[in-house]
Amino acid sequence: SIMQNARALKKGLSWLILLMGALYGIYSLLQFSPLEQTVVKKVNVNNLVNLYITKADAGATTDFSYRFYLYDASKGDNAFTASLGDNDPFLVTSDKDALKQVDNGVLYLSVKGTIYSFQSPASYMINDSIYSVPIYMRSSSY
Repeated sequence: SIMQNARALKKGLSWLILLMGALYGIYSLLQFSPLEQTVVKKVNVNNLVNLYITKADAGATTDFSYRFYLYDASKGDNAFTASLGDNDPFLVTSDKDALKQVDNGVLYLSVKGTIYSFQSPASYMINDSIYSVPIYMRSSSY
């Protein structure tokens, strides 16, 4: 009667909550795709820092993005690659040819396409000191 209906409702509700949790877990796993990055260009900016440009691929359903990082010139390429999870790029864009030139420690960029994120000045850390590199950037949608 009423007690049986209450127990059945409680049991059904428990199963529904469990099923919803399982579905959310599966959905979360499907949405998670690790960002794979490969270095496409390395340019010396000055005696302290190199510019690394990586091509990032988050999976088959997303477009490539290009990420611009500054990294300690005294460390090698393997150290940069190992640090990718710890460092944020100062520019994320759809334009693989955004770098026009590096002159006297200044970056000249011209982005044709989408800018997903940009931080200026572009800063980097060496031995617990923060440095920055001046950037001149032009952008257009195409």
